[in-house]
Amino acid sequence: MAVERQLTVGWQNRPGELANFCEALATAGVNIIAMATAEAGEYGAVRVLVDDVATSREVFREQGVAHTSIEVLVVELGSRPGALAGVARALADHNISIEYFYASAPLGGHAVIGVFKVSDAHAADKLLAGSDETTNSAGEG
Repeated sequence: MAVERQLTVGWQNRPGELANFCEALATAGVNIIAMATAEAGEYGAVRVLVDDVATSREVFREQGVAHTSIEVLVVELGSRPGALAGVARALADHNISIEYFYASAPLGGHAVIGVFKVSDAHAADKLLAGSDETTNSAGEG
């Protein structure tokens, strides 16, 4: 596991927004590791974990795209029943709140990349180091 930088980008809910977003990153050679979208009426947001935060931010600045960057905990979970439950329980037992969570996994894969927005990413990282529910870190910040 690791503490990484997540980018959040707001956009209007209209055809092509996700395509434009993904194409801009792909053109810059940025790989998307995990992504979650949310909507609120006419507007939405995408939370994204990428392999090159600096290049992504430059792409967004050049295109005039408002974005933010925060620290999140990235955990590689085993693909088995209870893996997420074990991490969530460990965090809860140590009074670390999970504000939101999303994941990315290949079909038929053996690991799931979990992205956690927690109340203290560094404490959570230290707590979960060597946990049976996790394997190694994913992504680079």
